[in-house]
Amino acid sequence: MNAKWIWKQGKNGENTWMDFVKRFTLEGAPERAIAQIAADSKYWLYINGEMVVIEGGIKRGPSRNSTYYDEVDITRHLSDGENTIAVLVWHFGQQGFSHYSSGMGGLLFEADIDGMIVSSDSSWKIMKDPAYVVADENDFKANFRLPESNIYYDASRALGEWYMPSFDTSDWDNADVVGNAGTDAWGELRKRIIPQFKDYGIEDYINSADYTGFTATKDTVLEMRLPYNAQITPYLKVTAPEGKRIDIKADNYIDTLYDTQSVMAVYYTKNGEQEYESPGWINGEKMYYSIPAGVTVHELKYRETGYDTEFAGNFECDDEFLNKLWQKSLRTLYITMRDNFMDCPDRERAQWWGDVNVEMQMMMYSLDEKALLLYKKGVDAMAGWAEDSGYMLTVVPSGKDQFELPLQNLAGIWGFWYYYEYTGDKTVPERAYNMSKDYLLSYAMKNGLVEHKTGSWDWPDWGDNADIAPMENAWYYMALTACRSMAELLGYSSDLPLYDERLESIRANFDLMFWKDGHYYDNTENGAPDDRANALAVLSGLADKDKYSDILKIVLTTENASPYMEKYVLDALCKMGHINEAVDRIKKRYKEMVEFDYSTLWEYWNREGTLNHAWSGGPLITMSKYIAGIRPLETAYRRFEIKPYLGGLKHIKCTVPSVAGAIVLEIDAGAAIEMSVRIPENTTAEVYLPLINNELPKKTELEFTVLDGYARFILTGGEYRL
Repeated sequence: MNAKWIWKQGKNGENTWMDFVKRFTLEGAPERAIAQIAADSKYWLYINGEMVVIEGGIKRGPSRNSTYYDEVDITRHLSDGENTIAVLVWHFGQQGFSHYSSGMGGLLFEADIDGMIVSSDSSWKIMKDPAYVVADENDFKANFRLPESNIYYDASRALGEWYMPSFDTSDWDNADVVGNAGTDAWGELRKRIIPQFKDYGIEDYINSADYTGFTATKDTVLEMRLPYNAQITPYLKVTAPEGKRIDIKADNYIDTLYDTQSVMAVYYTKNGEQEYESPGWINGEKMYYSIPAGVTVHELKYRETGYDTEFAGNFECDDEFLNKLWQKSLRTLYITMRDNFMDCPDRERAQWWGDVNVEMQMMMYSLDEKALLLYKKGVDAMAGWAEDSGYMLTVVPSGKDQFELPLQNLAGIWGFWYYYEYTGDKTVPERAYNMSKDYLLSYAMKNGLVEHKTGSWDWPDWGDNADIAPMENAWYYMALTACRSMAELLGYSSDLPLYDERLESIRANFDLMFWKDGHYYDNTENGAPDDRANALAVLSGLADKDKYSDILKIVLTTENASPYMEKYVLDALCKMGHINEAVDRIKKRYKEMVEFDYSTLWEYWNREGTLNHAWSGGPLITMSKYIAGIRPLETAYRRFEIKPYLGGLKHIKCTVPSVAGAIVLEIDAGAAIEMSVRIPENTTAEVYLPLINNELPKKTELEFTVLDGYARFILTGGEYRL
């Protein structure tokens, strides 16, 4: 790329907005025009007055020394004659838990238009947008974890439709060249692999009609209701005198646990009728517009945007509690996706890898294949930062603290192989292997087990009474097993003896050190065994089946796990064959969250912290993977299982969007059990039809065998009724 980074010299401060315009002439409409665009930090692209990209660009940080660029097909937006490209760029100008700042604002643009190159250079016109004004010094800033700032817009200072072809920019400055592509502050350019964000369009709030024509006789806060927790940009159309201030905040603007603020939008009115859409996204189920006295409201609306994926999976049954929880889990997953998988969309927007590992497992049962790209982007960033720093970090990109939480990292290494098993995509093991191997070898062994690694802080999970030593060894064993599988897949046979030696050592010593009086235990604050430690012993395979009955007693009577680790406790119950007990535990532990009038799930079991935290959606997996019973037996669903567990249910309907194609199950239990399945082509399914009183199915000519209360069929691609 021969384009130059352009900007206004010296204008690199926090929350800087810059307008760019370039005009050029074409002899005929183009057949093919592809643009490559990078910005520090976000951009909005207009061509010939039409919005082409809403919030382009991804926060910096595939490594410390690199920046993402977008590739955009602009063919249909160009025309014969003069064309106008206009770009609004938002420079964050500060670090965050999800962004590594270069310290400099910049725009890079290059379009190949049937062989004609239009590049960013000093011929582009530039203006620091005067309507985006500095923050009121009396306001709270957005908390330090966010690179985004509050957005303040003064309509009385607006340039008007500066992005239109007819707008005169002759008195604007020419842009300054501030760097070369692939070098300088922004480093190597890396192509964006995730899709552009999805624009759902401008919509009315649920109660917009209630305030059409409303005139405030005193300062009034209007509560506008969204249909669910969403990422939105707020819109208004009002008539007002000049200089009135309208604040727009979400219902989760304040994090009461940490007493910090998220982002807000502030609009200063001009005189007369006016409309405005704040470009920075915020999230919530309610938006609060503070309408000053003397302002008349014509329209209050919002634009939902978000990661471009489809809700391709589903789970329904005759238990409304479970249905509601599955949908809340899905909504929680979706709102924690954008530039990266994140823990929460309000306080941090950060890619904590423990959260990502749960999100990855959830997406396998609920979202289409475009969601896989967000996980792959995260793995690439993890590996890129490990290469730069020589160490595996838990939160990247981050321009703030460099966190290492060892148990989250170990869970992540286990997850790299889990991803491969579900997708057959070798690129993740290939990218993650060296980082994973180096991290596992950074652990020392002592007395046949791994020596404790504290990391940035000693964090096995939120909550009390975590039994860290058996948890850490179990996670390490799971990660080591995954890394061994990656080595075998990738042909690193010389690494296998090292993994085997450590695996055998941990297996030989785990019970000797931790199995005591019918449970696994080392040390807890209350002197009692921990549900998480015992669950991980089961999931890792370190606990033999003859111990399951004793472990079950601990898991059924102990509730130390936070919503993060609860997912793994549920997995352990299901692996031990106690799906009914897993459902009972779900209904007990998630009762308040499900009954609470909110579409997403909380960070903790109480309502402290965020009300939309990624790691809390584990029951979605339990329902699709164990209650519907759909899970791969071979890589990429070449062979898979459908083994529904009805328990007290009479009806289950489930779709799993596997990489092989949609797998569909519907089962009804009445006097007899009727079951229909859809099996993707080029796959083989082991399908289990539950038997009532061991009565064999009479309506099928398909061959089957009887096994543990099921009729077992081996089916290939097609649709079947059993």
